[in-house]
Amino acid sequence: MLYTFAPNYEVIREVQPFATIKDLEREVGVYSATPDFVRRHCGDIGKYLLSIVPETYYAKCEELKLLPNIDIRIHRLYPGDLPAYPGWHCDGEFRETYFSQPDLERVKVSNHLACTISSSPLGISNTQYLDQPFSAMIKEPSRDNTLWGQIHNQLEQVQAKKVFDSRDGQMVLFDSWTLHRAMPAKIRGWRMFFRMSMWHKPNLGDGGMVTKQEQVYKLVEGSGW
Repeated sequence: MLYTFAPNYEVIREVQPFATIKDLEREVGVYSATPDFVRRHCGDIGKYLLSIVPETYYAKCEELKLLPNIDIRIHRLYPGDLPAYPGWHCDGEFRETYFSQPDLERVKVSNHLACTISSSPLGISNTQYLDQPFSAMIKEPSRDNTLWGQIHNQLEQVQAKKVFDSRDGQMVLFDSWTLHRAMPAKIRGWRMFFRMSMWHKPNLGDGGMVTKQEQVYKLVEGSGW
């Protein structure tokens, strides 16, 4: 099956990009959380980022009959570390379960918000968005030949890609067909990642889950994705 991904993103707000390590240590990571769960459990930075989400975002969620789903992650990174599973992908895809392969035939065109804050004015690890249309031929996904793995490998064959490298403090609004990826940490430091997605399943737990530990990834040369 041939799928075409067209970038659709914009920076809708800019906030203070820098926070001290002490401030970031006080933040609380959450997974699959409702806005109320964030207000109850998260730190001042997380609550502030939630407070600047425009009301039109919630209205769009309601229109599409989707739910606001928030992830907040706090990482202590060293050069080369990745704060997320590496590779090009999209957010908001339809999945039968939280851990099954995406079904692009059932994707609603939904919108998502992402913002990073870090302990360095230079930035630690920022999200990179593809800024050009891209078409990929996808075979039936499997555990060993995942959907995003196939797309990543085909896109990496493109020698000259047009990309947008986001900066800390930029709240980026993007849709479910916008390819993007986490980038390796450039320097040692702390990074906080805030994302609100439109999701088709109920939030986990009692309105969300507190994450006690954040996974860090490293790429092994020649391993692919």
